[in-house]
Amino acid sequence: MTPGKLSSYSDLELALMILLGCYGNGEARRKALGNRYPAAQGIVEDILSTNRIPDGSGTDPEALQKAMLKTFYDVINEITAEVIERME
Repeated sequence: MTPGKLSSYSDLELALMILLGCYGNGEARRKALGNRYPAAQGIVEDILSTNRIPDGSGTDPEALQKAMLKTFYDVINEITAEVIERME
């Protein structure tokens, strides 16, 4: 999974992509997000603790949709390749 440039996403979009697994875990996530990590991770923690997604003020729905579709497409391709490999 290869998300686009960090600057093209809001903190909320990055948080949702974190929840989708786009940026790995732990130190790998910190490194991938750099100075965007604290804000995005804070939103992730809020989402997980409240079980609610913020209203998204300032979030570009089209950019978020593109990011999510790309992520799902990449995940499906990875799973498909793994299944095919195991069948051989």
